[in-house]
Amino acid sequence: MTSIGNYAFRNCIGLTSVTIPNSVRRIEDYAFSGCSGLSSVTIGNSVTSIGKNVFEGCSGLTSVHISDITAWCNISFGGLYSNPLSNAHHLYIGEEEIKYLVIPNSVTSITNYAFSGCSGLTSVTIGNSVTSIGGYAFQSCSGLTSVTIGSGVKSIGSQAFSSCKELTDVYCLAEEVPSTNTNAFQNSYIEYATLHVPTASINAYKAVEPWKNFGSIVGLDGTIVEIPKCATPTIALVDGKLKFSCETEDVEFVYDIKSTYSVHGVGSEVLPVCQCTVTVYAIRKDYDNSDTTTLEFTLRAGDEVCDTNKDGVVDVADIATIIDKMAGK
Repeated sequence: MTSIGNYAFRNCIGLTSVTIPNSVRRIEDYAFSGCSGLSSVTIGNSVTSIGKNVFEGCSGLTSVHISDITAWCNISFGGLYSNPLSNAHHLYIGEEEIKYLVIPNSVTSITNYAFSGCSGLTSVTIGNSVTSIGGYAFQSCSGLTSVTIGSGVKSIGSQAFSSCKELTDVYCLAEEVPSTNTNAFQNSYIEYATLHVPTASINAYKAVEPWKNFGSIVGLDGTIVEIPKCATPTIALVDGKLKFSCETEDVEFVYDIKSTYSVHGVGSEVLPVCQCTVTVYAIRKDYDNSDTTTLEFTLRAGDEVCDTNKDGVVDVADIATIIDKMAGK
C-alpha cells in the first residue's frame, strides 16, 4: 500500500489509534476527518504529502508519533488540519515527547504547517543548512520561548511564528536579513522580546519589518548599537512659502498640509481667511525618524507677505497661490 485514498476512514468514530506504515507515501483529502475517537497517530517515514483536512474534526487526538525529523520536515501539508498536530499538540519521536526541537543539517527547508500547533515545545534550533521556513510552520506553538534561526535561512513565510505568545528570545544567525513576510511574528508580542543578530547586521535588521518591531535588538556577542535619531525639524513661512530645516544633515522631509478656507463678511466688505495646519518630520537612511513638528497659522487680508500678486489685498487668488506653493505645485 502506497497511499490512503480520499475519505477512506472518514467519521470512523470508534477508531482510537492509527499507524501509517513506511510503504505509504500519500494520505489523500479527508482520509481520517471526523474520527473524533482517534487519540494517537503514528506517521511512517515515507509519507511525503498529506492532503486537505485529513485530520479535521479529530478532536480526541493527543499525540503524534514519528521516528525521523528530516522526513517530517519534508511532508507537504495541504492545510492546517492536514497536520494532526493541529489537534494533538504533542509530537513524539518514538515515545519521547519533543520539547527541545533541533532541526538537523540534513533538512534544507521546513514545509508549511510543519509544526503548527505543537504547544509542549519550548525551544527550536534550526540548522544552518535550512534555507527556507514555510508559512505557518510554527504557528500557535504557544509554549515556545526561544528560537534559533540558522545562518543559511533566506526566506520566512507568512505567519511562520505567529501566536507564539511566550517568545522572549529569537536568535537569527543570518548576516543578510532573510526575506520575511511582515506578519511572520503576528500576535507573538515581539515588542517585549529580544532579537539577537550578528553585530554587523544590527542596523539592517532595525531597518525592516517585522524585525524592527522587536523590543530590543542586540548583537550575538551582546553588543547594543544605538541608532541616531534625526533632529526635530523647524518650519518657517517666508514670502508665502514654507521652509523646512533640520540640524541633521542630508535628511528628507515628510510633510502634510491641511487647510480650511472660509469667508467672513459684513455688508459689502469681504474678509477671506484660510486656516492652515502643517506637520513635518525628517527621515534619513540608518537614522530613526525625527519627532513631528506642527505649525498652525492663519492667512487673512492685510498680511503683506501673503499678497502674492501685490495688489494690496489678500484675496481668494492669493490664498489659492499660497496653498499651491505649500503643496509644492
